[in-house]
Amino acid sequence: MNRPLPVTLSAILLGLLAAFELLAAFGMVAAGFLFLHKGFPAPPPTPYPPSFLPTMMFAISLFYVALAVWSILTLIGLVRLRSWARYSVLVIAGCATAFGAILTLTFFAMPFLMAATEPQPATNPAMMHGLFFVVGAIFAIFTTIAIALLVYFNLAKTRALFLQNAPVNLDPPNTCTGRPRPIAITILSWFLMISTPFCGIYAFFPLPAFFFGFIFYGLAAHLVFASFAILTLAIGYGLLRLLWQARIAAIAWLGLGILNMFAILTPWGSRNFRLYMDQVTVHNPTVPPSVLFTSTGIVLISCLFGAAFNLFLLWLLHRHREAFTPAPSAPPLPADL
Repeated sequence: MNRPLPVTLSAILLGLLAAFELLAAFGMVAAGFLFLHKGFPAPPPTPYPPSFLPTMMFAISLFYVALAVWSILTLIGLVRLRSWARYSVLVIAGCATAFGAILTLTFFAMPFLMAATEPQPATNPAMMHGLFFVVGAIFAIFTTIAIALLVYFNLAKTRALFLQNAPVNLDPPNTCTGRPRPIAITILSWFLMISTPFCGIYAFFPLPAFFFGFIFYGLAAHLVFASFAILTLAIGYGLLRLLWQARIAAIAWLGLGILNMFAILTPWGSRNFRLYMDQVTVHNPTVPPSVLFTSTGIVLISCLFGAAFNLFLLWLLHRHREAFTPAPSAPPLPADL
């Protein structure tokens, strides 16, 4: 089985990514046990129980393990030239492109954002600017590789290579409309369903929730996180079955997400977002200081990228709207003469 060099290099890259994710999971588990046995000096009064940090680190380690398993399975699929592995690479590369672009712009913009904030004691501005540039350059390389993967695995010759090894399925489509499911809708539906546990896990943590400029605490926060997880799972499964109700719900959900991003940019929403991030980060050493998330430039960049991503998904749902309508009935067989 002849595999092109880019496919082999992509498999090697996925192997390195899986190793990094497993290393990150091991680091989180080790840090969780360290905090659990030796404790962590938190400034009083702390809003979280002593077991909160270890529990959160163990949960994050499971997240990294899940990503590593995903990368390893995709690697195996690439080696065997399985058609589904190409879709998996496209999902990984798409997510990496979005997050990498945001982080690249954020780190390149940090020197300008720091100039507008009060300098911290014992901080060398030149060294910090150089550090931000180096980290931004690393994320820029990371983003460029992800874009290259998106381009290569969308080429016609690459699609043909993987289609040669795709199993032939003569069964009718397993959808509610009787139409074949578009690739973009398949990727979106699985992405939503896979992300459900990582959204719902926050329902078990004593963390506040933030939505549409409002901050929710206690039971209300748990219900918000649980509701988001249930809704995400329902929409993802509905898109997988090509239910028209799921398409309408997805459009409404994405539109609400865009409005939520713009609500953060209002003076009231920005003030509440800063308050929310302060409450999340002040007693949580695993999260960087809230100033990295609440500066006007970073919030604006994040909201613009998030809105652009949601608009792209809305365009996909509009472009493939015909797939959510019932397929026409087969023509009647000609009568025997």
